[in-house]
Amino acid sequence: MIVIDLFTGAGGLSEGFHEEGYKIVAQIEKEKWACETLKTRSIYHFLNKNNDLELYFEFLRKSFSYKNLDQDRMIIFEKYPELKEKIDYEILNRKFGNPANDREATSSSDIIREIHESLKYNTATRVDLIIGGPPCQVYSVIGRSRLKEAAIRDSRNYLFYYYLNIVKEFHPKAFVFENVPGILTAKNGRIFSVIQEEFDNIGYTILSGNDPEHKNNIIDFSDYGVFQRRKRVILFGFRKELNYHYPDFSRFAEHWDEEKSTKNAISDLFPLLPGEGEDLKLIEYPQSGIVLSEYQKKMRENSVGIINHKARTIQERDREIYKMAIERSNRGEQLKYNELPDNLKTHQNETSFLDRFKVHNWNDIPHTIVAHIAKDGHYNIHPDIEQARSLTVREAARIQGFPDNYKFEGPRTAQFVQVGNAVPPIMSKVIAKALKHVLVSS
Repeated sequence: MIVIDLFTGAGGLSEGFHEEGYKIVAQIEKEKWACETLKTRSIYHFLNKNNDLELYFEFLRKSFSYKNLDQDRMIIFEKYPELKEKIDYEILNRKFGNPANDREATSSSDIIREIHESLKYNTATRVDLIIGGPPCQVYSVIGRSRLKEAAIRDSRNYLFYYYLNIVKEFHPKAFVFENVPGILTAKNGRIFSVIQEEFDNIGYTILSGNDPEHKNNIIDFSDYGVFQRRKRVILFGFRKELNYHYPDFSRFAEHWDEEKSTKNAISDLFPLLPGEGEDLKLIEYPQSGIVLSEYQKKMRENSVGIINHKARTIQERDREIYKMAIERSNRGEQLKYNELPDNLKTHQNETSFLDRFKVHNWNDIPHTIVAHIAKDGHYNIHPDIEQARSLTVREAARIQGFPDNYKFEGPRTAQFVQVGNAVPPIMSKVIAKALKHVLVSS
């Protein structure tokens, strides 16, 4: 089945569709480093298909500076020149918008033209499915509380119109739109009502789930095999005449013979003190001496080591707070800001955001990883009191379900944003399987 992925990010949603055999002919993403990550992942899938992962591993060993990325990729493009052409057609670093108002934006008509060129390159005559979800900050409860009145005016509320334009142009059988639950309640529900009306006007039905009460259709990805509590809504749209039913994601959930705990997700990763580790340099796995969980074995498939595993440097004051938070977590409690000794407090506000320090306890299901992890690690503290630091990009990626061979390109801040904004690949595979069942069997 032929797929277009909009607002792709680092490719978490794409990944499950790749694994399930869909053909993704275009990925559109505005952030440069996310696009570089998509290119690296496209290289991985191409080399894996050609039984040449050793070349990918050679690339990983040599590519440890994002400033030399184009040069480092030449060892691959020299052997497979057709791969560079494929990437140029299929991965589009474009920002949806009006070029008259935003010099960085590309018009819908130009993006549509480039997608048509990719379809022609892939000898594809139709699009079966469109996936992706517009940036969700203004839809989220936290996002709206931070932006306040600006959220009402924020143009990102209306990015779905660009999604609508692509659906209207390519007329797929269906589309899937993953987002935060706040999309159902933004502007007192008016945003979602407008979305439904606009898609209805172009001949599509859009469902938030099987329950007519939309808020009852919010799902927790941990119920489907993701090692993380992550509440989201999956909107499913389809051409009215096809009369599809909402996909049964539960039927295709990933099941594990172990607890979905932080320990089973990241305990095998190399211990680090603040400031230690490597951003992009590959660290080979030790040959023996470690017992792996089922999940860790899965994450290590088709990989030879760890990348994106460097700990932030932190102030000694924060490290003391982290140790206190870990001790509290081990007792089943959460440290509140107003409980800190005065010498560890940095401001006088003791009434809001009291839970700003949070530990991923070894024995609990990890809490939600979001893009704010790029700003600080206070809400994502590692459970080992000896390490007393925040999560690395790789640890966050493990919790999100990205395999160890998934390389996030760019500076570390950009890596964190990519991971935090992503759809967990385990969930995307569940979505891909469920959609295939609907599209093929209906």
